[in-house]
Amino acid sequence: MQTDIIIIGTGISAKLSALYLNLYGFNVIVFHNQEVNQDKSNLVTFLSSGSIKFLNKIIGENQALHNYEVIKQLCCVHHNQLDKDNFQFNFDNNKEDLLGKIIPNNKISELLDQLIHSNENINIISNEFINHLKHHHNHVEIITKSTSSISAKLLIVADGKNSMIKSYADFNFITHDFEQTALSITAKVERKSQNIAYQYFTSEGPLALLPYSKSHSSVVWSLKKHSQILNLSEKKLQDEINNILGSKVSGFEIVNFQTFNLSFSFAKKLFSKRIAITGDTAHSIHPIAGQGLNLIIKDIDCLTKQLIKYKSLGYDLGDPIALNEYNKLRKSDNVAYSFGTIILDEIFSIENKYVRKLTNSVLKSFNQSERLKRFFVDSATGYNNFKNL
Repeated sequence: MQTDIIIIGTGISAKLSALYLNLYGFNVIVFHNQEVNQDKSNLVTFLSSGSIKFLNKIIGENQALHNYEVIKQLCCVHHNQLDKDNFQFNFDNNKEDLLGKIIPNNKISELLDQLIHSNENINIISNEFINHLKHHHNHVEIITKSTSSISAKLLIVADGKNSMIKSYADFNFITHDFEQTALSITAKVERKSQNIAYQYFTSEGPLALLPYSKSHSSVVWSLKKHSQILNLSEKKLQDEINNILGSKVSGFEIVNFQTFNLSFSFAKKLFSKRIAITGDTAHSIHPIAGQGLNLIIKDIDCLTKQLIKYKSLGYDLGDPIALNEYNKLRKSDNVAYSFGTIILDEIFSIENKYVRKLTNSVLKSFNQSERLKRFFVDSATGYNNFKNL
């Protein structure tokens, strides 16, 4: 079996890659190298205004995104529970009507599944396992355990941070164990203000309140692995979060919660021969900035643009020149957000009161600079990447 591009992966980034590339006329096979499991997690994603434009280009007039609350402001609070000396600074967007929307991951995945399965130009191979990967001069070939062969000009790998590609190509990764557990909570929340997401920097770790409907929000609290918070009963955990969010909410009730171990992985380059990587395979980062999927979407958009550009110039699909351009164009943004999340987490994890006062002083200076804040908002929302969509 032959095609233009093979995409390996079962997650959101693989599905987005397939749909976006097909939108521009590329023949795509989505290869599931493991049994497909429906996403049962309660995780949510902050989709920036730029990412929403990207997604709208794929889904057209689909109304699926309209049911979720518009986020117009991000309120950040440096929370000090001991002396109540909380410092607050806000981000909003001066160039768009919204910063973005917060949407449950399983809803995004369901929508993309519907689009892929109704698209006759995208072939799906499920429940197959890779036995071998062969590099040829003008194509790459996958040999499955059932002895079938699939070849393509380009292979895109988006199967997560524990990717199979580590066994087949010369990608080098920087890894880091945050030694943290993310507590992901679905809650019924009565908020005093609408259209605002909150990020609290607590001594226990960063806590985000992410509203996606009038009555429901997600709370993601990144905690040290041995934090006593993880041992609290649901009632005491609810009281603890209520205590932090007290001034912003009038009611908070836990519906369910899950835990996830946090780790970091960053690929030093995004291509090797006729293989490109994206998604969590390329960079799995701390959730503190809410930029994971937005970085992935920028990667997919950039890769697609380079493939289109160099194909129009007569280059072979998958030519290293196009892939190297993709790698160069995405490097600074990926480095800034990937390693920036590590720095942010370490800064706000310091419990020394003098360091916290110094941090507050730096944040106050940052808060007074509208130019810096506007630059950060434009970057985080992907304004410059998707303003022409």
